[in-house]
Amino acid sequence: MLRKKALNRIYLTTIVLFIMLATFSFDYIKKNNSKTNLQEIEYVSNLNTVYIYLLNKDNYLVKVDFLLEKSDVIKEASEILNNLSVNNKKYSNLKGLIPSNTKINNISFEKDTLTVDFSKDLLKVNAKLEEKVIESIVYSLLEIDGVSNIIIKIDGENLEKLEKSNKTLPIILNKSFGINKTYDITSLKDSQKVVLYYIFNDKNNSYYVPVTKYLNSSSDKVKIIIDALKGNVFSNTNLSSYLTYKMDVKEFNLDKDILTITFSSLNDDNLEEVTYSLASSIFDSMDVQKVIFEVDNKIIDVKLKENK
Repeated sequence: MLRKKALNRIYLTTIVLFIMLATFSFDYIKKNNSKTNLQEIEYVSNLNTVYIYLLNKDNYLVKVDFLLEKSDVIKEASEILNNLSVNNKKYSNLKGLIPSNTKINNISFEKDTLTVDFSKDLLKVNAKLEEKVIESIVYSLLEIDGVSNIIIKIDGENLEKLEKSNKTLPIILNKSFGINKTYDITSLKDSQKVVLYYIFNDKNNSYYVPVTKYLNSSSDKVKIIIDALKGNVFSNTNLSSYLTYKMDVKEFNLDKDILTITFSSLNDDNLEEVTYSLASSIFDSMDVQKVIFEVDNKIIDVKLKENK
């Protein structure tokens, strides 16, 4: 769901819950003349917003806000995986991909690598969804603080190949594996990979959708990203972009790990969506830690990379 709107809802929900629990606690003091139990309030403050990746009707994995109770890495991983199951009915028109009979044999964590051992039921999906299952698991688990790499095992053995599609997998999985992959490759010359953040609109809800695109181009990655988001390349789906052809980029400058993008003009109504989708695309495609957005040499927004 769009970041700004989602955070507002989470903030309001948290405040309401806090007030309700505080009221309950004070009533309890008055009635029982004893010390109040603040476990409920502590629980509310112990929530963290992360993202899980669920499948929409167009077979794209979308980025969904998820409230995760802060705990140790293994418990957090277990909670996320439970919500990636096909049994998860919490989200309208979105679904998890892990088959219902799948068992988690073991979860372990060492340094920055999380290893999950599933039963063989994990891959009991059709060939078109095999890779999506892995993408959903990897990208969702990488939301956990301190986790940079994922290893997936099937009944104790490293998953190195998908059964139906015969696609070979690296043993160590991270965001370099890609998500919602599309290919526009005609040769090995000047081949590049970028990640583009689009919008998926579903009735009253909107979600971000990362698309990993492989293409032939000798252009700078920043230009590739801007041109792609301004283009109408997904006209046959519900994916769109707030960055339009009318939004002219005068220049961009990369200084070490800081990128400055200067626009001729930007519509204030969609400013947050434009800068978030652009910055997210750049962070996932390049070694950049900060993106500065300017209009007429005036800074209008700054985005920092969230390092998990």
